[in-house]
Amino acid sequence: MHTFPADMYHGWEIYPENLLLPPLESNVSNINLKLRRRSNELFVENQKSIFWNLRLGLPREDGTRDAVVEQIQSTECLTEILSHSQETRMFFINQRFSWSRLYISEEHFRRLFTFLRVHPNFLDTVFLFSAKIGPEEEGYSSFFVDNDPSEAGNKPAVAGELSGHYIGYNIKYVARHGRALPKDPFSIREIGVYQHYSSQTGKCEWVFLQAPDQLKACLTRTFKCCEATLPIKQHMLHALVLLHVSDGWREYLAHLEEQFSGLVDKGFYTKVKGTQQEGGISLDFSDLRKLHVLTDKLRRLSHLLRLNIRVGGQLKETLCRLGTAPSGDSRSGVISIQNKLNSFLVGQKISADRVESLILRSNGIGQLVQSINDTRAVDASNQINHEMKRLTEQGIEESKLMKKLTEKSARDTRSMMVIALISAVFLPATFLATLFGSNFFDFSEHDHSLVIASNFWVYILITTGFSCLSLLSWYVWRRRIEQSKALGDQESL
Repeated sequence: MHTFPADMYHGWEIYPENLLLPPLESNVSNINLKLRRRSNELFVENQKSIFWNLRLGLPREDGTRDAVVEQIQSTECLTEILSHSQETRMFFINQRFSWSRLYISEEHFRRLFTFLRVHPNFLDTVFLFSAKIGPEEEGYSSFFVDNDPSEAGNKPAVAGELSGHYIGYNIKYVARHGRALPKDPFSIREIGVYQHYSSQTGKCEWVFLQAPDQLKACLTRTFKCCEATLPIKQHMLHALVLLHVSDGWREYLAHLEEQFSGLVDKGFYTKVKGTQQEGGISLDFSDLRKLHVLTDKLRRLSHLLRLNIRVGGQLKETLCRLGTAPSGDSRSGVISIQNKLNSFLVGQKISADRVESLILRSNGIGQLVQSINDTRAVDASNQINHEMKRLTEQGIEESKLMKKLTEKSARDTRSMMVIALISAVFLPATFLATLFGSNFFDFSEHDHSLVIASNFWVYILITTGFSCLSLLSWYVWRRRIEQSKALGDQESL
């Protein structure tokens, strides 16, 4: 039976310095300082701490057992679970969202990792799950494997079994986010995996960071079988995790290929010249921008797939090396793990090849789209130049016409000046002849004098009145025009 220390959380405040690892194992003081510095980005407040434990029931007569995932919200509950757990312990620490903090407090995190004696190197993976408060580099992967220093010099409890060791890594995968935005229905996510196998106790301890619900359900079903829960066979779970989270890549790449095909159609089947027919395919610079964005996304996916392939290869090499024990069961288990990891690696390499193929094709179609846009730009420039030439020629013709009109207007002006000059010369004589030819004036033949009629004042009065009436009418007419213009300006505002 596994025994527990009197204080299972001794020194949790300074984890991982309380593990008392050899100095060459890890720089624990710097890791503890980094953990404290990034606490606000990594953990929630104490009262909001929630994580999960996979609880295993006793075996039944038919070889099955109960396996239930239960929620932990307090240190007391965690202590009770750890104290009564004699089987494999498996803990799940999640985020509320893929960009938020781990849904566990710093105190619970340090207590849990202190009791499980989680190797400090796994914290490189933990730091990847902090809150995304700024531009976050996705192209980082972590993998480590190390022997358990506490079992140095000790033989395994059973001959032929594995020696104690730690394994930790993270794997990138894609999943549907179910949100309206962004338009891309898939998002890049990752899962952190940690395993500690003790050859002295024959037990395994697991920690999963941001494990999807489907994986939890799969592990729950797996652990209902006693045979599958034997610690010596639990390394198969690594292959199960990798194969489970890699399922989404095929669907995501099919989605990207569909987007790419639409841009390819626009590049191959669009008309470069001529009028656009009804139902034809249009193409503009926004399509070229979409193609560049898609190409950048494909390059990022290619990098992530290479990281997964590298981690999968290292994990395969590690598990094969750990499984070189002479036991026949171990041999068969190693072969099974190797086959499953090969399936994962083949699937990831196929996905990487599909991405590389799309990148090469996108480079070609990008050049074609750019050439089409350049051709259309030249054609549009030629049309603009032709139109400008036509407008220039039309302007020249209009200038000639305006010159003729100006010359004609100048001649008319000179003619009007002559007419005005003649009028100015003869108007006084005409006025005087009309005035003296009226009945108001008469020449006396007796004394040869000019006689003015006594009612001449009537002429003066009527003439002055009509002149004033004409001026007043003109003034009223001008005022009404100005008022109507002012009223129209106000209505337009």
